Amino acid sequence: MSTRKEAQVLAYRLLYDRSGKLVSERTSTDITSLKKFLTKEEYHTLDTVIREATLKLDDVHRYIENYLSSRVMKDFK
Repeated sequence: MSTRKEAQVLAYRLLYDRSGKLVSERTSTDITSLKKFLTKEEYHTLDTVIREATLKLDDVHRYIENYLSSRVMKDFK
């Protein structure tokens, strides 16, 4: 078993399937378990970055939803 040197703490994905469904997905990790591996400054920096990035990604999600809602969708068969 190898020790990991990195962890995914925040992710944002746009998923599009063949039926035309578009889904946005934001995931974040509870970083409290990483606290013992980081300095106090590193932990607080990471916590702040995750919080701020989450706010911005939520803005992106709302923007995309509003954009798609304002478009006239046609059935292209």
